[in-house]
Amino acid sequence: MQDAVTKPSFLVLTDRDGTLIRDVPYLSRLEDIQLLPGVASAIRHLNTLRIPVVVVTNQSGVARGYFTESFVQESHLLLNDLLGKEGAHIDRFLYCPHLSGAVKSLYDRDCTCRKPRSGMLKTALDAYGVLPSRAMMVGDSIRDVEAAEKLGIMAYLIASDSRTVPSVSAFIVSSFSEAVENFLVARNRVISERSSHAP
Repeated sequence: MQDAVTKPSFLVLTDRDGTLIRDVPYLSRLEDIQLLPGVASAIRHLNTLRIPVVVVTNQSGVARGYFTESFVQESHLLLNDLLGKEGAHIDRFLYCPHLSGAVKSLYDRDCTCRKPRSGMLKTALDAYGVLPSRAMMVGDSIRDVEAAEKLGIMAYLIASDSRTVPSVSAFIVSSFSEAVENFLVARNRVISERSSHAP
């Protein structure tokens, strides 16, 4: 897996439920984890380009008492196992278990990591030393877009019908793989421009 010390030039941030795996409200059973079409191949492509992939996901089900942090961690291990069978991997998982007014008092917190706040995204940028302009965030919620916009990160919103989406600055896509494809086009443009200005 990518080592943060190598300071990659680009970074992919992604939501989890409804973006990488089938959306199951408050997912609490490992057997319900199912990769969405095209996800494994897109992540494998990013892996070959040595572009880190970081999951940033709200998991308020912990605060609500629906499942534990241990379950969240187990679900991420399983997700990487499923990807591993396709020759792909996620480099890092970040999650927020907090919720203001939570049933579980330990997690009753109005934190800065819960999207639409940008704490998790900033943590990932800092860990890999990547500029916001060289990162992308893809998700299926306006919260994902808002978290990215606050840091100047390119945002992609997965939506089945763009006509139902409020006016946002994000690129509207139909899948994670489409978002990655578009991001790589932009990346290649940056690399090409940098090469053309090299002495």
